[in-house]
Amino acid sequence: MNKNNMGDLKIVCEHLLGIESVEKVRIASVDRLGIDVRCTYKNRKGKIVTDVFRIGFRVEVISIEDAKSEILKIFQEAWEIQEGEDWGEDEEDDEVEEELPVFKLAKDAT
Repeated sequence: MNKNNMGDLKIVCEHLLGIESVEKVRIASVDRLGIDVRCTYKNRKGKIVTDVFRIGFRVEVISIEDAKSEILKIFQEAWEIQEGEDWGEDEEDDEVEEELPVFKLAKDAT
């Protein structure tokens, strides 16, 4: 996933994680509930830092194929945000999807 999807991972960092100047990114681990993304970037002070973020899947996966599918959905959502796609979520619609669960797992200690 890392070698073949570097561009998609950078889009995820920029549009789901809010990181602008990505130097290096990779998926550190995958489990049944989500992925851990390790991202090296320049912070606002110009210092290069590496942080690890957790991006949860919308559903628990039970196979490798399910995990790949959920990762591709994350890539798709980030691309749609980049392209400005809006699916017109109506207030009356009972099935409005929640945002992906995203949080920082580890912060650069330096």
